[in-house]
Amino acid sequence: MAGSISFLGSYSGIDSATIDSMIEAESGKLVQYTNKQTSITAEKNAWKDINTRLDSLFTKLGTLGEDKTFQSKLATSSDESKVSIMANTDSTASDYSIEVSRLATATQTTSGVISSAAGKTIKESLGLTGTFTIINQEETGPEVEGETPKAGFEIKILEKDSLKDIVGKINEVSKETGIQAKIVDNRIVMTDSKMGERTMSFEGTLTAGGKTDTGSMIDELGLGASSKQVAGQSALLKIDGIEMTRDTNSITDAVEGLTLELKGVTEASKPITIGIKEDTDTSVKAFQEFVDQYNSTLTFIGDQLDVGDPSAEGNTTGALAGDSSLMRLQSSLRSLMTQSVSTGNAAYNNLESIGISVDRYGAATLDTGKLKTALADDPTAVKKVLFQTTSTETTNIDADGKETIVTTEAEVGMAQKMRALVNTYISEKTGIIATKSDTYDKSLKDLSSSITKFNERLVKKRENYVAMFTRLDTAMMEAESQLAYLQSQFSTAD
Repeated sequence: MAGSISFLGSYSGIDSATIDSMIEAESGKLVQYTNKQTSITAEKNAWKDINTRLDSLFTKLGTLGEDKTFQSKLATSSDESKVSIMANTDSTASDYSIEVSRLATATQTTSGVISSAAGKTIKESLGLTGTFTIINQEETGPEVEGETPKAGFEIKILEKDSLKDIVGKINEVSKETGIQAKIVDNRIVMTDSKMGERTMSFEGTLTAGGKTDTGSMIDELGLGASSKQVAGQSALLKIDGIEMTRDTNSITDAVEGLTLELKGVTEASKPITIGIKEDTDTSVKAFQEFVDQYNSTLTFIGDQLDVGDPSAEGNTTGALAGDSSLMRLQSSLRSLMTQSVSTGNAAYNNLESIGISVDRYGAATLDTGKLKTALADDPTAVKKVLFQTTSTETTNIDADGKETIVTTEAEVGMAQKMRALVNTYISEKTGIIATKSDTYDKSLKDLSSSITKFNERLVKKRENYVAMFTRLDTAMMEAESQLAYLQSQFSTAD
């Protein structure tokens, strides 16, 4: 009973608060652990942010190497409702006059009245059994190994099939037939996927009472004499007075690099004018995005390396102050921005010559006017400043005296070198940041384990203190009790 009573502090004066103070005094190592944990986490997060910025910089640099950045064209049409236009990098800056006399259309067959569907919904069974064959312009058929394909694609119709089911079966083979079907007013409408003057025809048999009645199926489906077929036609147009026909309204082979979308017929003697010109805005935008991302990345790196004012009280430093890997990255990025490249045109051999200047702190600025002038004068040289691969041939002689020519290629453009540098940091498997992240994770894991063990030791030590001082209080209580007993005995003897 007495063992369940706590005497801690009742005689010695050492209570729980005193023991807490003693444990806190011994927790200095724990503070070191947690401070280290916080510091490592901050470093890891800083590198994570740097990786994100470098990844974006890598992408922006890649955009500078795309053809559209230097050869993008701006296409305009005087009447988008009649003719729209798209221009790719192969197009030539010029103006064209276009007249559209006729749009291309597709052959279409509309069934007559389907007698079996009378009074029924499109989902109700038609009660037909037989086959239905679609024959397209090419008279192609399904491929059967070892056999010569028969013309047409045969569709089996079952008694339970509804009008919707039959149209669904037609569309299941539309990829092979090139003919698609739909339902309009309980009629089947079939349209050739290709435009121009093309044909489509139908054959079918209907089985009833054990007898085969040739031709009945197409009659039952309204695709016999009662059907109406409208033949497709080719588009008819003139470009700069040259007449041409095409079996499509999307024309890609009339003018190199241009796609014309015919949308309507033009008025007589009122041609549409389309214009193609160099789109320097696309180029300028790509360069500006690179400059902005470079500056953002460099500024963030500078913040992480900032040592503050060491002489100031409570000085705050960047999370990666003194990190040699980051200092090397900062220096290399700045250096690449001022490198010279042989482009074959001495007027354009570095970033400054094409409009990108760098101050003494490494910050870049884009002069759009200077860039546009360079792009108009020699776009090839501008691109070579950024992307250029050189080849060097050397002669190797083997032990038998045989000569072998070895060609070595080197990427010397600024953008190529910067991407290569960035990749050494952001590569998922071998990159510096990935390696550092793994090291940080291991250190955090070790620290977490050390903190857990240290806390366990402190808990054990506190338990020992409580037990020890409880025994002291118990001993003092017993001594006091014995003293009182002795004193009472002496008083009785007197």
